[in-house]
Amino acid sequence: MAEKFAADDNNNNGDVDSLHYEVQESFPFHVQPLLAPNCSEYAVAHSNVSLKPACQMREVSFLPHIMNAMRKLRLMQVLRVQSYAWPYLNQGSDHGVVIVSAPRSGRTLSYVPPLCQMVCKSLAEQRCRRRWELKGPIAVVLAADLGRVRQLGGLCNMMLRKAKNEEWLTLVLTVPSAQTQEFFLRWLNGVGCLVATPAQFLWLCSSDLLKMPNLRFVAYDDVDLMQPEQLLQVHQQLLNLTRKQRPQLVITSQSYNHKLLKMLQEFNAHPMLLFGDILEAAVYGGVRMRMLLRKSETKHEELLRLLQQRSPHLLRTVINCHTDAEISDLVKILEAHGYRCLPYYQTAGMEVRDHVLRWMRNTRGELLLCTDDCPELNIRHAETLIHYSLSDSWSKFKLRHLSLADNLRNQFEQSLAEGSVEQSTDKDYKSDGLLSLVFLDQTNHNQMPRLVDFLQMHQRVEEPIVLLARQLRNQLESLKCNEPALCDVLLSLGHCGDTLCNQRHQLLPYDRLLPPQMPTQGDVKLQLVKVYSPTHYCVRLLEHLLPGGNWKPLPRQPALEMKLQLLQSQNCCRHWPPKAKEICTYRNEYGYERVRILRVAPIERVNLSRTDVAVEVQALDVDTRLILTTSGKLYVCPEELRNALPLAIDLRILGMVPYTGERSWHEEDGRQCADWLNAVPQPNILQASIAMSLSHTIFVHNLGVTSYAPSLQMHVRLFNMCQQLTRKKLAKKCDQAVDKLMKFLVDDQIKEQQQSAVEHPVEKHLEIQQPEKQKQITKTTAVKAPAGRLSFFAKMALQLGKENRLRLEQQKQQKELDQNALKDKETDYSVESLYNCLMNCSLLDLQEQQLSAVDCNVPEELLKQIIEPKLKTAKLPQVEQQRNKSKTTAAVVTQKALDLQCQTPPNVVRPEVVYYQTACTLELQVILPEADMQYGALLHNGRCICFWTLGTSESVTYQFTLNTHCPYQSLSHHMQGRTVYLSILKALAETYPLEFSFYKFMKPQHEKLNGLEEQRRSHVSNFEKYLLHKGYINGRSVKYSDDEHDFSSDDQSEEFIPEACPESVERPIDLSELICD
Repeated sequence: MAEKFAADDNNNNGDVDSLHYEVQESFPFHVQPLLAPNCSEYAVAHSNVSLKPACQMREVSFLPHIMNAMRKLRLMQVLRVQSYAWPYLNQGSDHGVVIVSAPRSGRTLSYVPPLCQMVCKSLAEQRCRRRWELKGPIAVVLAADLGRVRQLGGLCNMMLRKAKNEEWLTLVLTVPSAQTQEFFLRWLNGVGCLVATPAQFLWLCSSDLLKMPNLRFVAYDDVDLMQPEQLLQVHQQLLNLTRKQRPQLVITSQSYNHKLLKMLQEFNAHPMLLFGDILEAAVYGGVRMRMLLRKSETKHEELLRLLQQRSPHLLRTVINCHTDAEISDLVKILEAHGYRCLPYYQTAGMEVRDHVLRWMRNTRGELLLCTDDCPELNIRHAETLIHYSLSDSWSKFKLRHLSLADNLRNQFEQSLAEGSVEQSTDKDYKSDGLLSLVFLDQTNHNQMPRLVDFLQMHQRVEEPIVLLARQLRNQLESLKCNEPALCDVLLSLGHCGDTLCNQRHQLLPYDRLLPPQMPTQGDVKLQLVKVYSPTHYCVRLLEHLLPGGNWKPLPRQPALEMKLQLLQSQNCCRHWPPKAKEICTYRNEYGYERVRILRVAPIERVNLSRTDVAVEVQALDVDTRLILTTSGKLYVCPEELRNALPLAIDLRILGMVPYTGERSWHEEDGRQCADWLNAVPQPNILQASIAMSLSHTIFVHNLGVTSYAPSLQMHVRLFNMCQQLTRKKLAKKCDQAVDKLMKFLVDDQIKEQQQSAVEHPVEKHLEIQQPEKQKQITKTTAVKAPAGRLSFFAKMALQLGKENRLRLEQQKQQKELDQNALKDKETDYSVESLYNCLMNCSLLDLQEQQLSAVDCNVPEELLKQIIEPKLKTAKLPQVEQQRNKSKTTAAVVTQKALDLQCQTPPNVVRPEVVYYQTACTLELQVILPEADMQYGALLHNGRCICFWTLGTSESVTYQFTLNTHCPYQSLSHHMQGRTVYLSILKALAETYPLEFSFYKFMKPQHEKLNGLEEQRRSHVSNFEKYLLHKGYINGRSVKYSDDEHDFSSDDQSEEFIPEACPESVERPIDLSELICD
């Protein structure tokens, strides 16, 4: 039977009457072979029942097709965590497990085979019944994000089988982004395993039609990455749905939390805690961890102080060192102070080993000193563990805590504590309980950040230690050769809790170095290149609008685009060796494009050129996608293209997170946003408001599409991305994400500046941590600071030195600028010079066409062109000059008076206002930079119109005040998009003089005004014709035409021409004029 399953992938039995199983090929995920680099050979398991781990694969009973799938995954031996989990979970209901282990340690495969075994057994029971009664899922797996959902779904699909005639049955079901009829039909027909995120599961629970009567297995995968609120809601929903029969519950996590055990006990009567991470097991077992930062010369003093409080005669003590030489030096110091030592060197013989065995059985008065290179020491019941030096790796440091394993507290034997184990941070060491003390010095402080991160998850750490660890982490990141891209989850949500994330989580100086054309505030017009997600886009910058300014086109690079096109026809040389931060060209399926190298795999022999080295690059011009490729597709970039600025840039919308609370977006969501933008009628303009800028990314508040309306002579917003996402329930606004992201972008810059001011933060902190006695000695021996005139001259010398350094730096920068200018002035025969030459020739042709287009047949124009220059150079008589001087002085005084009256605060800006009038109202259209801005409008004294926007004192305020000098009755207003429409009702139904030329921000809408004037002229003309028809005007009479029903004169030889009515002419307003004429 086993040979049949191994030979046939579809697991088809030769018997006709038996069920024919087949693999469901509809799931798109491809399962890769198992790689478990973090697998531990040791595990700690606690339960309220006896545990019997499996030592070999044959001791575990799984179905044949599950074993076949495990062979394809290269799972040929039982890992230590799986040896406890598999036999325990196969016992059935009331047996649940909390697995605490590092990622890629085999924790997922610790519960997936038992889960699939349970599903297959339930399906076999359904087949034996007369009627198929399966509704809903048999097992539910909740994953942290969509990527993990795809991986777990593919893994479960690989280990499940169904009969050929069971087309209605769905083995693995995932939740779509939208409600579909197919999903509910699959649910009602029966599901083997449902794989979803907590947010998707809560969405399913909101429908009362979905029941789970056959649920037998539940798994919470990687709860560290789930939101705690969503996890509690999911857990409560499952408790309500499974009141009749509780399913098995499995929880996997990277760190231990006492709440996980409480959740497990609510489902299963026989819970088990399984630790593949020994350090997490030590925290669970009540080990108090301490960390001290001291100089290497003073560490032994703190060690002696510890041994006085925790005597080795009462508590078994183990001291871990780095080398045998360090053990030898420490033994001399301890023996000099009366302590007996048992050093275990790497060259120890049988006598020393026998001595260690006797120490393990009886002796407690000696100190055992050893290194990490002694795996033969099987110590499990120590009580004090001292790390005099850290290990070479983090895994070795965690394995040191195996010496405390047998003394760890079993919480199933004792009463379960309601809260977590208290971690002492006092300077004194308690004599009871287990202790793990870590000494850090200037030689091993690089491992401090990771240790601080671990301690922060379980206990309180002093703030100076946290700040120091952050500075060290930034220093280590800056020294790394590779510079991966910033984490996408970090830039979306403001934080990333995934410890396996291989992207960057710190800002580097490269991110702060903004190119000259990069805008940092105001609005920008964009060209859309690509849509990655609803909040992530690739764009090109077109125009920029500063607050209170005008649109200015940003410099484009047509010469660069021409060079990139010419690059396609060149034969480029291979780029070797690839190094991070370099610019090169990448050969895609269409041609060459510029890329920036982010990450390169280690290269052992640089002299040997290879084409299979893994490289991660980012595109610069076509788009900004991340590309995983090999060194064989990288070619040398020409020098003239290497220093050119990128054409494409990333754009991200602040504060918009997935509506369901997930950490990532669906691929369909990005395509939906692209369809929305493409559906907007052309021509249109993509516009955004800037919040923050990096060298490669612009963060905006909103993204909209505007179009120019010729009838209104203004731009109208046609589409708002944030409003559309909120309306369609694809995203929601999250102020917490904005605060976290701005704190990361802004506060990180301040911390970098503080870090640059401190050259050696570790040494400075070490000096602060000196004992009090040594501080007193240094105080008595310290030299007093100079006082009096000597202090004055010392300060002057320091100030002069700073000024000299600044002056030298400025001279150096100026010299570099001059050299660059000389280089630019040199003759350049590149494509850019050719482009500039062609543009200059085109400009000269246009100027000649304009000069030749002047009509010289007009005498006045010709006379003005000939005589006007002479009038400008001719000298005026003295009396005329004095008269003009007095006029100029008066004009200057008047202008100053106007400027004084028009002075406004620096944060007040005049908005653009379009005006026109009708027979009964005055219409104003106030154009604001953003939609949904709060504003106020008021009609004061029936003549003065006031408008202002509401906001904070630091933000820009748009306001104006108009004195119309004409009576009005009331004011009404409403807002649509970015435009506020003000309608002021006139007191008299007549045409008012609109004297707004004094206000530069007021712009007339000529089409409306001309229409009103034509209507007025038509009324005047008809009235005059009516008077002629009635004979009120002597000498003329007008009669109606019966055919055309219009007016016609008796005298056909004379053409009737009505007198021109005086029109309203805009004139400058007089400041002394307070009422209408």
